[in-house]
Amino acid sequence: MLANEFSETCFQYENFMVWEIENMDAFFKGNEVLKTIFEDCYKIPFKDFKERRKEIQETDLQMMTKLLNYVDDKHFFIFTIHDENHLELVKMQRMKIMDFGLNIEDIRKDRVYVMIMDKKTASFS
Repeated sequence: MLANEFSETCFQYENFMVWEIENMDAFFKGNEVLKTIFEDCYKIPFKDFKERRKEIQETDLQMMTKLLNYVDDKHFFIFTIHDENHLELVKMQRMKIMDFGLNIEDIRKDRVYVMIMDKKTASFS
C-alpha cells in the first residue's frame, strides 16, 4: 500500500498494531506462516534461506513487502524512518487523524516497521 492511499483510506481499517522488525530472523519468527509463504514464493526450503540468500536479488525490505502481500487475512503498511510512508504517518499523527498507540516520529533508523491492520467489514442494518 502506498502512503497517499493509506492516508485516504485509513478509516476503512481497524485493529492497528505496529510491528518493529530488527532483521530477517525476527521477520520470519514474527509469524510461522511467512516461512511457508517464502518457500512457495522463492522455491527454496526455508532451512536453506541464509546460505542461499545471495540467489534472491531483492533487498530485505522488498522481500518482506512481497511476502506480506501474500497474507490474506491482514493488511500491511511497511515503513522505515523518513521514507515516504513514514513521513505520511507522521503527518497523520500530527494532524490527529490517527493515534498509533506510540509516537510514530520516534522510531529507530536500523529497523523496519509494519503497520498491521484489519479491513473493516461493512455492516448493513
